[in-house]
Amino acid sequence: MANEYDFIVVGAGSAGCVVAARLSEKPDVSVLLLEAGGGDDDPRILTPAKFSALTNTKYDWGFRTAPQAELHNRQIAYPRGRVIGGTGSINYMIYLRGHPSDYDCWRQLGCDGWSWEGVLPYFKRSEGNRIHNGALHGKSGPFVVDVQSERYQLTDTFIQACQDNGIPFNADLNGADIEGCGYFPATIDGNERCSTARAYLRPAMDRPNLTVITGAATTKIVVDGTSVVGVDYLVRGQSHRAHTSREVVLSSGAIGSPHLLQISGIGPADTLRSVGVDVVHDLPGVGENLQDHLHFRSRWEVTEPLTPYGRSAEIVAAVQERYDTDRSGPLTTNHFESGAFLSSSAGLAAPDMELLMIPFFISLDAPELRPPDRHGFTISSFPTRPRSRGQVTIVSDDPLDRPVIDPRYLTEPEDMRLMVEMVKRAREIVAMPAFDTVRGAEVSPGSHAQSDDDLIAEIRTIASTSFHPIGSCKMGVDDMAVVDPELRVRGIQGLRIADASVMPSMNTGHPNAPTIMIAEKASDLLLAS
Repeated sequence: MANEYDFIVVGAGSAGCVVAARLSEKPDVSVLLLEAGGGDDDPRILTPAKFSALTNTKYDWGFRTAPQAELHNRQIAYPRGRVIGGTGSINYMIYLRGHPSDYDCWRQLGCDGWSWEGVLPYFKRSEGNRIHNGALHGKSGPFVVDVQSERYQLTDTFIQACQDNGIPFNADLNGADIEGCGYFPATIDGNERCSTARAYLRPAMDRPNLTVITGAATTKIVVDGTSVVGVDYLVRGQSHRAHTSREVVLSSGAIGSPHLLQISGIGPADTLRSVGVDVVHDLPGVGENLQDHLHFRSRWEVTEPLTPYGRSAEIVAAVQERYDTDRSGPLTTNHFESGAFLSSSAGLAAPDMELLMIPFFISLDAPELRPPDRHGFTISSFPTRPRSRGQVTIVSDDPLDRPVIDPRYLTEPEDMRLMVEMVKRAREIVAMPAFDTVRGAEVSPGSHAQSDDDLIAEIRTIASTSFHPIGSCKMGVDDMAVVDPELRVRGIQGLRIADASVMPSMNTGHPNAPTIMIAEKASDLLLAS
């Protein structure tokens, strides 16, 4: 096997699959794609309704956060995909790009080329949108965006209740104005999960210029002077080195990319020296600026059997047979079918709150999730642009040791203010007439929690991650920027980052769609170099 390639892509997640596939479209370009996990052929990955069965398995890195001071020192479970397709192979399949002003803010931070006008062509290039036409959407891209073929009754109840509450219906939550309630687009193709592994990488696998190695844990970026010359990686305990004649691209995500940089000697010098890592390049922003969506799940019982709870073994088997036979039935939904973007005050550039309706009762056993134990529904909510910032930090010079992940949730008071406001808004919606015939008892925060202090106490006890880490290798032009607007690691030649870690600030939505956009744009930048 050749050990020199034009490009080496580290991580076959939502971004890495795109980068490797796009680069390999050029037959004279050789590409190596390294992935620590294995294949994505488990039926649970394919089946939209079974995403919850994938955490705490071999497909999940199984991270946990550092104890969170504002959450009673709880350590929060932090799923990240360890499989071809990355977290896009285990996520909730929600496709929300965010508000146009998100990207205009990136431009205002000095990221030339990343305004809404600059990124829209890459969103469109990726999209095979089966819901919307028009200037904002792509129809012929590989990544399918569609609606669920079968929805829960409670989904429509929520949409009606939102409108009863004065929240307008929005037919396109990926449009120019995302305020309002509506149905969530899903990355589902033919009632199967559509990840970038399936949409981009699988069609590219037969190309002779693309090499994909799974079970490959990258342990070091090899630097000669200030130039990257390759990477070291382990496969079944054996060490290997791959050389690059052009560039290495990190696509290991908001946890993996800063960790690999730091273990390779690229990062805050004092931190590196403190754990015995030789400093190759002092880059203080590596691992800083970590952002995530912390959510609170409000829950109610319902008085009618409108959810999957209580299905007999015979019904479960029949549901599975129906899906296996013709990809129909209840297993075709990703459950997150609707939601709303709201503003806490007038005059905001973009909504600062998101509600997600989950039409079944999520049983909480913090920090884990358990199967439903009754009929009910859940409204998950989070601030769209959290102000709290955390960090990812190595703990030793062993590349297989896990980093410390410290999101520092709720360290900015504004985040807690919005959390409280969202719980109140969820209550207002559920109090609307649309829920009158099915509404049962409020379980969380519960009828006992009425004051703001009561709600804050419940939030500190129950709140958890929405699995949206971004920003830990931020793009920009200031001293804490890790990459420049062309995604080149500052001060190092032949090294770029293309994943959610480069996002300087959170988008008003979910990170998977913009991560794919970043990868599309990165492939153009790489081929133009």
